[in-house]
Amino acid sequence: MLVKKEEISRTYELTYLIASGYTTAEMNSIQDSVVAMIGKSEGEIVETNDWGKKTLAYEIKKDGKKHNEAVYVHLVVKLPAKNVQSLAKNVELKKEVLRSLLVVSN
Repeated sequence: MLVKKEEISRTYELTYLIASGYTTAEMNSIQDSVVAMIGKSEGEIVETNDWGKKTLAYEIKKDGKKHNEAVYVHLVVKLPAKNVQSLAKNVELKKEVLRSLLVVSN
């Protein structure tokens, strides 16, 4: 029996970095918007880990600003395979997110 790609649901790990210059309320708002993106992609969050503020190994330039620190957020997400690329693109396009990585979890 063949299963269509649209029907396959896997577990993924999404790690993203938020610029550290935001207040706690703004950080919560940014994280809520990422959670909303996951919901729109028919995904569900299995686990959330806030790794806190860390110094970056190298400077990241985004929107004309230089960033030396970022807040790391790691999510374990169950998501349909058909929506993975659009979610990864939407998170990366968010201006507050410096970097993101979405990979299949074992």
